[in-house]
Amino acid sequence: MKIAVIHYRSRPTQSSMELLNTIESLGHTPLYVKIHELDAYIFNGKVVVKRMNEDIEFDAGIVRSLGLYLTLDSFMKRIGVLEALAHNSTLINSPEAITYTRDKWRSLLRLAVNGLPVPDTVITENPFTAKRFCEAKRVIVYKPLMGSLGLGSTLINDPDLAYHVTRSLMNLSVPSYYQEFLEKPGFDFRVFVVGDQVIGAMKRVVSSGWKTNIAQGGRGVKVDYSEYPEVYEIAIKATEILRLDYAGVDIAYDENRDKYFLLEVNAFPQWQGLRSATGVDVAKHIVSYLIDKSRR
Repeated sequence: MKIAVIHYRSRPTQSSMELLNTIESLGHTPLYVKIHELDAYIFNGKVVVKRMNEDIEFDAGIVRSLGLYLTLDSFMKRIGVLEALAHNSTLINSPEAITYTRDKWRSLLRLAVNGLPVPDTVITENPFTAKRFCEAKRVIVYKPLMGSLGLGSTLINDPDLAYHVTRSLMNLSVPSYYQEFLEKPGFDFRVFVVGDQVIGAMKRVVSSGWKTNIAQGGRGVKVDYSEYPEVYEIAIKATEILRLDYAGVDIAYDENRDKYFLLEVNAFPQWQGLRSATGVDVAKHIVSYLIDKSRR
């Protein structure tokens, strides 16, 4: 079986290399594919995908990233190419699922209407709305609508600052996404789901400041189902609702309300921190799941 790892980088990242090596170790043929090099055609009613004007075919693929800071046109083109590939190959995650999870608001909306606990959140282009939200919540977090690794997230406790941030972004035709700040006990959770199983989970402990992301200096500590069954169950349910094959699910406990909240779900999760904390071979779980799915 020929299995592709799909990314936008010119060279494979560490996680991509782990997937490629695992594919080969399991007796299959690995292929690294750069998403921006792919073109999709419709010829006489037949869907064709080419790479640099040459035919490209593979049995299954793992989508790792579509790129950062994409225009809407570029994002939709790359999703469209994945949809074309999906006619002849098994892809994880699916193009449809990626379109939801790339957008924090749309994925959170779907989770909320399906009954999962999410923090109070607002998406707006109105600086007065941002000001009122900050006044009501006292402390809020600005997050880029499309982003990862905690980059760009900013703590705001001044309504006037919320007003000016939103006004500045409005002038750039960029909406603002704010979430209430949760009083965490110095950590939150990253849960890694493959299929309908949690393969590993950890606390992300704050090292300094308020961000728990491993990429921002957080420290991972392994946790088990017996310790935090509700965290595991929320993560599995969220992955199911968003129709993801694999995901990194971020969950926080709010001390003020004695309640867990689902922060976001990542369709392109990194796993170096999780592997260090838990010892789980994430790449092997993902590749084995894809092989099983493509044979069904």
